[in-house]
Amino acid sequence: MNETAEPSAPSASAGPGRTLARLRAERQLSIADVAQRLKYGVRQIEALEAEEFDKLPGGTFVRGMVRGYAKLLDTDPQPLLDELDRRYVPGEIDLDLRDKGIPFVHSGKRGTRVYLALSVLALVVVAGILYEWRAGTFPWARFESNAPPPQKESRARPVVQPAAPRAEMEVPAAPAAPSAGVAEAPAAQAQQPSGGPGGEGRIRLEFDRESWVEIRDRDGKTLMSQLNPAGSRRVVIGLRPLSLVIGSGAAVRLTYNDKPVDLKPYIQIEVARLTLN
Repeated sequence: MNETAEPSAPSASAGPGRTLARLRAERQLSIADVAQRLKYGVRQIEALEAEEFDKLPGGTFVRGMVRGYAKLLDTDPQPLLDELDRRYVPGEIDLDLRDKGIPFVHSGKRGTRVYLALSVLALVVVAGILYEWRAGTFPWARFESNAPPPQKESRARPVVQPAAPRAEMEVPAAPAAPSAGVAEAPAAQAQQPSGGPGGEGRIRLEFDRESWVEIRDRDGKTLMSQLNPAGSRRVVIGLRPLSLVIGSGAAVRLTYNDKPVDLKPYIQIEVARLTLN
């Protein structure tokens, strides 16, 4: 009498892992063969057969392993999955935070109300902080608001003096520092035609070479004290008598009250000193 061997059905009393291990042994497959075909690690297959499900990533992962393992062994995976659901039920996580003083509860509606209340409270606190900050109630905000604003640096715009024209120009009677390079000495009296002592005198100077000139009126007020470039002309009007110190006197042409004055008699070491009445 010939009998045909049929695949063994999974035992309902054995766990899914042990059932798969028994079926694998009947088909003469090693754990390494199963791991290679299912693309799992050897240790994962060993944990599944030993029903050490806590060593595997999770319930969904375990169900996938059982299903694939059963199909590899040509057996119906559903009884094994049902047995897995019966035996392998992950423990429920009980998050009771009442011992830590956090007023969370597991009731759905009540928990939602508490959560909304805390959210509104947090928004109120944030809004209060922002208001206090803008109002300057915080000490650091007061310090910042009371700090004087930075002073803008005031910079006077430099006045650019235009270059002296070659035409005649009158020099105003403004005080200036006396020449430091020329020593004071009694000035010679120039014999010039004049309308008598007192009154105004008009001096016109033409410079063929750069020359320093200092002119003072009868009260000792400095009317001119400056370096004059070559080719320039100057006109000075002041109260007589007028005292003059002219550097490079040989290169300066002087006209007093529209009459030329010869500076050669008054030049000593290139400096002419004279008084015009």
